[in-house]
Amino acid sequence: MTFPVSRQGMEQIALLLLVGAAFFAFMSWRTRRRGLPWRRNGISAGILGSLAAVSLVLGYTVAPNIPTPPVPLTARFAQNPVPNDAANIDSGRALFQKNCVVCHGARGLGDGPAALSFNPRPVNLQLHVPQHAPGEVFYWISEGVPGTAMPAWKDQLSDTERWQLVRYLQQLAASGQP
Repeated sequence: MTFPVSRQGMEQIALLLLVGAAFFAFMSWRTRRRGLPWRRNGISAGILGSLAAVSLVLGYTVAPNIPTPPVPLTARFAQNPVPNDAANIDSGRALFQKNCVVCHGARGLGDGPAALSFNPRPVNLQLHVPQHAPGEVFYWISEGVPGTAMPAWKDQLSDTERWQLVRYLQQLAASGQP
């Protein structure tokens, strides 16, 4: 089972909590200078600061399933040339069933029959795919992911087949249904 929020997501949560903590700390300081009761703001600042610290700890210890490998800018901004239609999604589904289910599982949750033998385990594609641009997903399918069992598929699948696979993965992540 993977953590449902990425490290970047936890960093954003921590940043929002720190902004809130800074606001309440400022309000506490301001009300104290005026001689008014300030404890409520001080307590709120302390609680938000503590939650921010917890978010950062979770973000850097529990949340990362694997480090996201770098992707060239040309790949990151590549757009899927394959039309988003039923025929291409069905082709992508067939490719996924043939090549990916053994590791990622039928629903892309990273729970395929071979998943337990890998360290790190395959990612949950329903969580992972929506966090990345189509070009990034295409790049990782094409080149593989260093430090993991994810192989490069550029020699086995054509460009069109890999883009069809990206279309299917986006549909899978959106619907949750294989």
